[in-house]
Amino acid sequence: MFGLLVGITAGELLIVNLQVTRELLVSTLIGLAGVKALFVAAYFQQVREEPRSLSLLLLAGLVIASLLLIISFLQLHPFH
Repeated sequence: MFGLLVGITAGELLIVNLQVTRELLVSTLIGLAGVKALFVAAYFQQVREEPRSLSLLLLAGLVIASLLLIISFLQLHPFH
């Protein structure tokens, strides 16, 4: 699992050096950070062993936080 997190981090560092638009870069980095956060929560904090209701509560919080990030990103960078 640690190797997977190191690989994702290496991917983030490689993506920063690519010649892509700022919007694509920020969106990709936020997405990869979210994936890493899910891996850390699921495997290193033993969320798998918690009751199902607590896991659903955690998932609902992640969905709400993701939606708020998307909304704020769209307000800062509107499509033309």
